Amino acid sequence: MYTLCMWYLLVIAILSAYFSARLIFMIMQLLTGKCNVRMRKQPLRTLIVIGSGGHTSEMLRLMKHLNKQKFTPRLYVLADTDTTSQVRLEKEENGTDWTTAVIPRSRHVNQSYSSSVVSTLYSIVMTIPVVISFKPDLILCNGPGTCVPVCLVGFVMRLFHYTDTSIVFVESICRVKTLSLTGKIMCFFADLIIVQWPELKQKYRWRVKYVDEDISL
Repeated sequence: MYTLCMWYLLVIAILSAYFSARLIFMIMQLLTGKCNVRMRKQPLRTLIVIGSGGHTSEMLRLMKHLNKQKFTPRLYVLADTDTTSQVRLEKEENGTDWTTAVIPRSRHVNQSYSSSVVSTLYSIVMTIPVVISFKPDLILCNGPGTCVPVCLVGFVMRLFHYTDTSIVFVESICRVKTLSLTGKIMCFFADLIIVQWPELKQKYRWRVKYVDEDISL
């Protein structure tokens, strides 16, 4: 019995050391700009996080320029408090192989950062089955806090070799001189961060790609 317990502890120690080292390696790759978006297979199972208001407009405008045959099937994830994006999505999405899913918003407008910790944890828990069941090759998001739990789950899935999900974050066009709070958080999760102003490229250098640069999706 003692020997068996020792073997269990040894296995746990080895796994803990391996995944800790893998986590550090993955984050270092991201922070040094050495991690590339993996687009080896087509079509790509694509999860798109829809925000609200201006974020929705920007994402739908971006989706118009994407090859729908390449990015399919598509799962659009919306916050449960967003009552308008679903209607706009149904008007704009002209493909057939797409569905939607609803998750709790991680942080509401003007919500304190302290209370948002609880709401974010709840959002992560509710997001896990959505992301795991869809098993995306690509997660595409553009700003709202709703994307943080989604991208975190996708990142952990890759950490544990469940899927090789790539994460692309497009910063909002209204962010001219600094990344948004979501953008700063995504620096630790996203394989590719796209900015729309040269000032952001100058400030964050290797961590971001300016929209005028050669970006292949």
